[in-house]
Amino acid sequence: METLSLLREKFTIRDANNPDIDPVLALGNRLKIDLPNQNKPLIIRGHSMHMTLRFGAEILKQMTYISHIEDVAGFFRWQETWEKLIRKFEKEHTPEAWIVVYYQGKVIFDYNPHHMFFDVIEQCEHKHLNLNDGRYEQSIILAQQAFKKSGRGVFIEQESHVGFILDISDLEARFAVILRLPNQKATFITRMSVDEVVKKKPYPHVCMNFSADYIEAINMAVRSGFLERSLAEQGKASVKSPETKIFQTYQKRLTQLDLAIHQIENQFIVKYRPEKPDFKNIQKTCKEG
Repeated sequence: METLSLLREKFTIRDANNPDIDPVLALGNRLKIDLPNQNKPLIIRGHSMHMTLRFGAEILKQMTYISHIEDVAGFFRWQETWEKLIRKFEKEHTPEAWIVVYYQGKVIFDYNPHHMFFDVIEQCEHKHLNLNDGRYEQSIILAQQAFKKSGRGVFIEQESHVGFILDISDLEARFAVILRLPNQKATFITRMSVDEVVKKKPYPHVCMNFSADYIEAINMAVRSGFLERSLAEQGKASVKSPETKIFQTYQKRLTQLDLAIHQIENQFIVKYRPEKPDFKNIQKTCKEG
């Protein structure tokens, strides 16, 4: 059975000699992808969970047709694919969204500025490929040593949480999404299996895109709920406000994502545990506070 996971990470870098200086934070998501006939993985780091998953899904989709990759940096149209994924909506509403791809500890593609600490930690991690528990203990020590050699002593703290995990076999995929919603933690597990009529296989890239749609839809529901509450507090003055237009855009995007989710549900047998996320209820909860 094949396993794949995405980590939500937060690194806190403190100055060892000046404890009163505010710490530097490096936040992002990390997805590791094993390549055909390669003993070194591809690492994708991104600003948001859903875009990191979508970019990884596109790579895995291409890999379903490839049995051996010689030129890792050149096998994929990185820029063209990313530009298609971010679309008009992402560019307008999350212009700061970044993505970076590493191979053998080196950047082979990036879009928008990312925290340079990630470059350091991936270089250190590449030196310790035997470290596979996802916690980077030895890599963090190496990173601290690297900063010390450059003349800056630091202490590095790391928080790491699984945001997505996938186990997949020929006929069935099981995956979980773990999110933080306002005042609660949201987790749902999905089983996707072959429909005897449609007979489509639940490939990893299908499951990742499906989960990305859910993650973004939940995000849209949360944003819509808070914005709806703000508009209600403004009353009539909000009717033609910029916020109203943004709210309508969020609602339109949520409808698009909901439709995409239903299309996948019609192609496979999809079961949820404990229950299917209810976007309307999430929005209502955020609106009511």
